[in-house]
Amino acid sequence: MTPNQPPLTSHEYDGIQEYDNPTPGWWHAIFVGSVLFSAVYFVFWDHSDLSWSIHDTWKKAQVAEYKRIFGKMGDLKPDQATILSMMGKPDMMAIAQSTFTLNCAQCHAKDGGGINGVNLTDDHYKNVKTIEDLYKTITNGANNGAMPSWKSAFSDNERVLLAAYVASLRGTKPASPKAPEGEQIPPWPKAQ
Repeated sequence: MTPNQPPLTSHEYDGIQEYDNPTPGWWHAIFVGSVLFSAVYFVFWDHSDLSWSIHDTWKKAQVAEYKRIFGKMGDLKPDQATILSMMGKPDMMAIAQSTFTLNCAQCHAKDGGGINGVNLTDDHYKNVKTIEDLYKTITNGANNGAMPSWKSAFSDNERVLLAAYVASLRGTKPASPKAPEGEQIPPWPKAQ
């Protein structure tokens, strides 16, 4: 054995003796660093309110964009005139359509034809008599929670836009419409 060779271990297997090569120090440093990083990562991203994610970044960007858009408009009133005027604004309907698709389509279908929620494209409604009732139903919910309240999820302006979008679905032709439910109501008034 030469002086630079590590010592042999005391065990032998199939006539082969192993050298006693210790793990290099840099390897230990990487291992300890990885363990410490994983502890910090686990606490920060999984168990604290301080963490950020791509979803948080997207929500902040969405809030900023809504503030920019709604700042120009001011507060929208949930009345007939405002809902009807919003129906005529394609940029506002695009915002409302994305909100509807992300939050309402699982019950009402992407085209409003209804799945386990009511068909929003026909002239029959369960909880709506006037166009303003759309806003009230979105805000307060209906059917003992079957239709959830969206008051805490969306701002007043978002709910007004959503009511306008739902109103705009009336008279469209969905792919597979659900049978009419509720009472038939008169057509929406025309925008002035």
